[in-house]
Amino acid sequence: MIRVLIVDDDKLARKGLISIMPWSAHGMTVAGEAANGAKALEFLDQQAADLLFVDLSMPVMSGLELIQAARGKYPDLRFVMLTFHEEFEHVQAAYRMGVLDYISKARMELEDNEQILARIRHKLANEPEHPMTVPPSAQPASIGPTAEKAERNAPPPDEAQWRKLEQDWRSPYWLYDKAVFDRLCGQTEASNASVRRLEGLFLRVISQMEAALQLEAEFRLEAEDLRSAIERIRQYRKRIYAQVARSTDLTATAICILKAVLYIREQAARPLHAEDVAEHVNMSRSYFCQIFKKLTGSTFHDYLRQERIRTAERLLRETDRSVAWVANAVGYGDSKYFSHIFYEQNRLHPSEFRAQFHRGDD
Repeated sequence: MIRVLIVDDDKLARKGLISIMPWSAHGMTVAGEAANGAKALEFLDQQAADLLFVDLSMPVMSGLELIQAARGKYPDLRFVMLTFHEEFEHVQAAYRMGVLDYISKARMELEDNEQILARIRHKLANEPEHPMTVPPSAQPASIGPTAEKAERNAPPPDEAQWRKLEQDWRSPYWLYDKAVFDRLCGQTEASNASVRRLEGLFLRVISQMEAALQLEAEFRLEAEDLRSAIERIRQYRKRIYAQVARSTDLTATAICILKAVLYIREQAARPLHAEDVAEHVNMSRSYFCQIFKKLTGSTFHDYLRQERIRTAERLLRETDRSVAWVANAVGYGDSKYFSHIFYEQNRLHPSEFRAQFHRGDD
């Protein structure tokens, strides 16, 4: 069994790589993990490893520095380079130092994890100066004929559609706007992407979010199917909001805007202005409006209107109260103006929306 050490300063990236790659199917086992090159050398002094997956850019000791140091002490070690950026000069330098393979983190979700490990295993087995026998149990068939057949027969998602979906997930809008989030979840479920590919994308997206938010919320891996993978991200988003609601820290801009979103939800039924929300999160009005648009994708006034209409939709579905009552409950004293705004967003008047929703109840 090939013993693997994962070396990356991004904790979430390490956990994700350990969880989503089919190590045992390719005769590999993860022996450990390290947050930087120095920690990796300490690990190697205590425990044996055959193959290191090494991040290119790390504090304390970079990936290239680690490879150079480890090759001198452990000549039989092999290396796979990981990097999020396409730093080709460094990649070429790594290959000159004997790196076995190179994996772009930015493109991992576009590659099949089985193929990545199969490619690496093949290179290990065919190094003439360092032959490495792969045990029969490590052949890909060990994942089971049913699972292998299902993976082989599953139609791949359209790549252009997937790239657009990936781009949308990488924007921050889904965290701040529930309508955007629900739309993305629906599109993702319809994409027919593999669970591993989706988990890889979610892990990268969450890593970016947590760097901006300076928060950590548990994200469970190893989903059973596409729906359960999407449910994982739904629960993650809820946990982020729960943490933000309890937090009193207003130093991180992203947290301030999330707090603003929560405040808008709470106060949407009363007259509400941008300066009120800006004051709530300790920002000037002009800066708040600028950063709110950047992170949510909507102006404050558009976002407030959408939130009010979303609440009105719920009240129309769940109550029998009059349209005038619903309008007042979401901050519109003029029911005719409310009906006009509601129609602009839904292409249905409030009474038509309610009738459509309740159709078939009788």
